[in-house]
Amino acid sequence: MELINRGVGHFLPDPHRRVDGLALTTSSGLPSSSRQGHQGGGALDVLCVATTKEIHWYLRGRYRILSVSHGLSLESSSTMPSSHPREENVDEDHGGGCGINLVCSPDLGALLACFNVDVEGLHRSRQKAKLFCTTLLPRKRFELRLLSSSYASLFSRLWDVRKGVREALTSWKTALRPLDSKFQGLLTLLSDYGVDSAGGLDDNLGSESIRLEFLKFILCGRSTVSNASSLAAPSSSFSTSALDQFFTRPTMHDTLLAREAQKIESSCSSTEVILRSRVIGSIRAIVYEAEELYGIAASAALRGDHRLVDVKTALCLYRASRGLYLTFNQCLHHIVEARIRLHDLLAWLRGTAACVRARGTAPDSVQRRNARALRVSNGVVQRVAAFLSSPMMFASKDCDGSRRILTECIIGMPLSDFFVKLQQPRETLDCVKESVAVRGTNKVCNLMSAVQLMLQICTILFDRPRRVFAESVSVLDIHFEVKHSLLSVHTRIGAGYSDASSGDTSIDTRGFFLPKTNENDPAVEECPLWTVLARSLGTTVELIAIPGSTRFEPDARFYLRAIMAMPQGHEVTNIDFYGDDGNSSLSPTLDEDSDIKEGRQSVGFLVKYNELVSQEVRTELWLFRYDDFLFKRNDFKANVKNGVTILGAAVDETEFIRLVSDNEECDASSIIAPKRRLISTHRDSQNPRRPQMKLCGSRGTGGILTFGAPTCLNIFDLEEDEDSASAGV
Repeated sequence: MELINRGVGHFLPDPHRRVDGLALTTSSGLPSSSRQGHQGGGALDVLCVATTKEIHWYLRGRYRILSVSHGLSLESSSTMPSSHPREENVDEDHGGGCGINLVCSPDLGALLACFNVDVEGLHRSRQKAKLFCTTLLPRKRFELRLLSSSYASLFSRLWDVRKGVREALTSWKTALRPLDSKFQGLLTLLSDYGVDSAGGLDDNLGSESIRLEFLKFILCGRSTVSNASSLAAPSSSFSTSALDQFFTRPTMHDTLLAREAQKIESSCSSTEVILRSRVIGSIRAIVYEAEELYGIAASAALRGDHRLVDVKTALCLYRASRGLYLTFNQCLHHIVEARIRLHDLLAWLRGTAACVRARGTAPDSVQRRNARALRVSNGVVQRVAAFLSSPMMFASKDCDGSRRILTECIIGMPLSDFFVKLQQPRETLDCVKESVAVRGTNKVCNLMSAVQLMLQICTILFDRPRRVFAESVSVLDIHFEVKHSLLSVHTRIGAGYSDASSGDTSIDTRGFFLPKTNENDPAVEECPLWTVLARSLGTTVELIAIPGSTRFEPDARFYLRAIMAMPQGHEVTNIDFYGDDGNSSLSPTLDEDSDIKEGRQSVGFLVKYNELVSQEVRTELWLFRYDDFLFKRNDFKANVKNGVTILGAAVDETEFIRLVSDNEECDASSIIAPKRRLISTHRDSQNPRRPQMKLCGSRGTGGILTFGAPTCLNIFDLEEDEDSASAGV
């Protein structure tokens, strides 16, 4: 087996190349996933989960790479990163994340967390959001893809090995159970004849006594233990040996022995089949993954880059995997040897039992003919005598002898020592490395201990990236001076994204978000990423666009804001963005050189108002585009070192963007007539629960859950409205 050092040439080019994936986000404390890839490689999937006190990043939904305390819960105030998650009680009203909404930037370098519902108690202090930034996720995306796949593969394969070994142990015990019952009866018989060492723990469950009596029976023809001195009547003219009684029992009848021997050999072969079919493939995959991890660590060391995997730990993992592989091969070798010994022992038992039963019978009797037919060859007798006179092979001193099987001790092959887990304390990395160095990779060890050692090294190895990422996270507190009742967040690709990725100085704004402002601002035109917030402030709704960066330069300390005024008597009960990121899995872009551009981008309001004519409460979905809104630039107010405040808007009402409820065409740019869809009508306006809404721009669908009598879930196709509108034109 050769250790291959996978150098720099095996890795992909500069990680700052074009990003061809975007973030996909869900709200209401549900998990949000983001995908970010690069040209010529696969996507990096990150699952972000918000609990009551922490936010967890999971690579491909399995490998927890980072845990950070968000400090948004009422009872939590710490914002320091933590590399180990804590179990928290789930809030029954707002889900596991207590109504926390998460949104990732398209490059996965930033995550914004905030409340999207009006939670009681937040009004006692300023409402805020948290912006978590890390440079390692985009920079280390190739290594992280390999780490996540290696994490899932290693642990799943190790669990498969443990499961297969346990199944093999169960099959092995089941195969030897008929012989164990016979030999246990022989132990009782020997104990009755006064064999002192029978049954002692130091005698390997009494196996040495049976081995000694079998060996003497082969060499002398009869056992040295007889009942003439203690059990036989004084008038007895002959002495019956203990083994003669054992071989003449009904359970040692030839027909029964032949049937049991066939079953035993078949069950022992199934043990080998289990190991070869369910374990050896997983162990080979473990060795390959350990070699790949060492290649990642060695390559990072050669480049002098920030290391996510420690080289010494990775090498220790590879050596341990090699030891596991060699131990497994030794186990297979001993299983084959044990099957040969069992076959010889069963043949000798059948022949010896037939000979004992034929004693004293006529020369032409059936017993004599049966004994001659079952007489084993001299080679079988020599092999049985050889392993009976030899000490047990590979007997582990650390293994508890009470867990061994009597039959395997008699044949001198205690295979249970390979399968039984040794009770050892959890070792540190130094102890693990010393254990590997002392034991080496060529010395036979316990199979389950080798698996346990691999699990310990994997735990230590995959815990290092968590500590590295926890140290790389920076947190920015965003406070809102004006309280809001609803909040929704979304990410957009800016016009500077295409310019930064392609190196072209010309800017094509089609398919990208370029907010309109009163003045031509280069910072707005060159911004590659935007985080958009929609806040309900009562009679108005505020759109806030916060700039971001893909090259991890200090973000500009400004934001853009536009304010929409609702018609009188209309209340916004829910807000969600309806956005297509251009990276749909239903129709993926096969051309790697093409730029991924955004599709339809709108925002949806659930609006409740009283109908004057019918006196009914109507709930409608209002959907409209916001790319053409006129935004005003504002500067953040820095209050602390890692905190900024979004001040209240001091905007004249003439600058408001007004939404109208009728379907008349609006010539003024400050008046918007949204597309409307009726959701529900009811008489009772005192419904305490707000409806829930989720819109999917990439699929062109939406779903709204309204509560009342009855509770109703509406799922509809938003593309029908767009098709009908385009047909009308």
